[in-house]
Amino acid sequence: MPRLDAVEETIIDSPPMAVYKAILNEYAGVTHWWMPHFESKPRGDAPIIREGAIVDITVHSSGTPKFSAKMTKIVEAKSIEMEYAGDLVGTGKWTFEPTDGKTKVQKRVNYRVKRLSFVLLSPFVDMRKANSDLMQKGFKALDSYLSKK
Repeated sequence: MPRLDAVEETIIDSPPMAVYKAILNEYAGVTHWWMPHFESKPRGDAPIIREGAIVDITVHSSGTPKFSAKMTKIVEAKSIEMEYAGDLVGTGKWTFEPTDGKTKVQKRVNYRVKRLSFVLLSPFVDMRKANSDLMQKGFKALDSYLSKK
């Protein structure tokens, strides 16, 4: 099955705690700065993301992949790790590193596609580029969102 192991990173003009909280709020559905490209909704009542929480995610792009992310390890203002299930199966990890009053943000994904239509189309789709495009849109939206706070 097609697999992607990729890392995307950027510098966000905010401290690590602000970036970390903005990412958690986006997964919790409290904010929507990554729309219309990425949408998430936590399972359960409270929009608080902690270890063990499961978030249902829809990526609004070709094929509209849907999957869940279970938060497996969260270290405040340092990292967020998750396991994916659904159309994508694998892992993801956010890291937040302070640098000159800003934050170096990195998102690593390692997954394989599971939905049959994605498997069949994978020879014709550049998964690395699609992931990079999504992340760059997210990074830009995150930086814009935090600059207005």
